[in-house]
Amino acid sequence: MQSSKKSPKTSGISSAATKTVKAAAPVKKAPAAKKPAVKAAAVKKAPAAAVKKAPVAKKPAGKHKHVKFQVQTKPGSKVYIGGDFNEWNHLLQELIDHDGNGVYEIVIALEPGVYEYKFHINDNWCIDPDNSNFRQNVMGTLNSVIIVE
Repeated sequence: MQSSKKSPKTSGISSAATKTVKAAAPVKKAPAAKKPAVKAAAVKKAPAAAVKKAPVAKKPAGKHKHVKFQVQTKPGSKVYIGGDFNEWNHLLQELIDHDGNGVYEIVIALEPGVYEYKFHINDNWCIDPDNSNFRQNVMGTLNSVIIVE
């Protein structure tokens, strides 16, 4: 993906990244809605005979999309990914270099939505050098952004 914008420096990391999602311009997140306070005294317990179990909602099949994240760096590197989809715990998802050529990849099942992420390569956070869509985070650095449709 090419853009007229210059992407920020990524510590000399090159990429042959391909994704199965469309990247789009940064999107602002809506503010979280406040939940109304409920007083405990206002809640009455129904008799046991009158209580009916609510049906269990089933998750629709096929809602998740398989997203391939890929980055090229020095063979033998430790490469992880952190983002909204794993609560920024990068140690949960390690990218693998299957051929020993420095191309690391992982496929993650994600629901439709907007996600921010970064690669964690040899103890350094890096944006995706092949994704020109990014936004500033609360730390003052950049996060890569993807939209899963």
